[in-house]
Amino acid sequence: MSNNIENQAIGYQHLIDEIEVEQERIIKQLRYTLTGVIGGRQLSEQEYEVFIQRALSMKPFNDIAFNMGITESTAKTYFQRATKKLAAEATRLKIKLEGD
Repeated sequence: MSNNIENQAIGYQHLIDEIEVEQERIIKQLRYTLTGVIGGRQLSEQEYEVFIQRALSMKPFNDIAFNMGITESTAKTYFQRATKKLAAEATRLKIKLEGD
């Protein structure tokens, strides 16, 4: 009888552990999403478009440049600017969250 209770307890603990891992994953994803939403408002239209095409669609810079009517160098510059702005926003949010 006690062996059955111990097995149930172990099963419940595994379930709790899985839920905690999933909860941490969801919180991490939410932070990334919120950082993107907040940071995205700080991007110019060109920076946003290049970032979305490169980061989400995995398009090469020469395709992005062609589609937007800009040079490949300019597309890379927009991407670098967007990445720096989003990283700065992520750092700012991290500091704010740690302070709360």
